Amino acid sequence: MITERNELLTHIKQVLVTIVKDEKVLDMDESATLKNDLGIDSMNSLVFLMKLEQELAGFKVDPETLEASHFETIGTISDYIFSQLNMADA
Repeated sequence: MITERNELLTHIKQVLVTIVKDEKVLDMDESATLKNDLGIDSMNSLVFLMKLEQELAGFKVDPETLEASHFETIGTISDYIFSQLNMADA
């Protein structure tokens, strides 16, 4: 189980590498945008979330809490997932 946000951020970047097929993601900071910098579209977003659900114990997408703003940057999606993981632990 991932307990540190930095550990989660690294894992998210590794999953993004498999989606965009480019290891430059590993060197990007949290402000990199998913759409403009990485080319993540709506279909890739779904694949990305499904992959994270498979790989992160305790993470399930909650359509009641997921918003478009969570998909702006690597940092915003990391924050969303970290908060969901913490809610699952509570």
